[in-house]
Amino acid sequence: MLLDAFMPEPDAAEVHHLEIAAQPAAVYRALFTTDLGASPIVKALLGLRALPRMLVERGRPHASRTLTLQTVIDAGFGRLAEEPDRELVLGVSGRFWRPTGNLAPFDRESFSRPVPTGTARAVWNFAVVPSGDGRTILSTETRILCGDAASRRKFRLYWLVVRPFSGLIRIIMLRAVRRAVASGAVSL
Repeated sequence: MLLDAFMPEPDAAEVHHLEIAAQPAAVYRALFTTDLGASPIVKALLGLRALPRMLVERGRPHASRTLTLQTVIDAGFGRLAEEPDRELVLGVSGRFWRPTGNLAPFDRESFSRPVPTGTARAVWNFAVVPSGDGRTILSTETRILCGDAASRRKFRLYWLVVRPFSGLIRIIMLRAVRRAVASGAVSL
């Protein structure tokens, strides 16, 4: 997996997968066109996460928009690697445990260097693997690596609270892709 090249030994990891009755190419295309955040649960959880930043910056809530892989990239995740119709790897760095998220501007080159002290780095992939009989396994994995022991402690406390909700969001995203493929919203 491409993901292994960026973070073979993470401090934390979360994996989710499901099977979809479609060919890998159709599932992969659906990743880029599906509204991954259409669920009221996803909208509420992402809204809660954004609330501290909106309060600090005195910003108004953004108009409701679709959550696609492109909007994830626009929000601070960068494209690290891609093998079309097989795997996409995104990355982000920052101090995730802070209420406002404190994401660092994406710098592709930094992912080939050690994680700086006081920060953490996350890599997130989507992979599609044929499972036979025209079916595909769609998976997503998130891996996190901290730059030092103090960051690791802060991250682990944060992850203790956030992990179940983060996992739920990813499960709902995978199901949204399956629904989009099943409904024919993705051209084959």
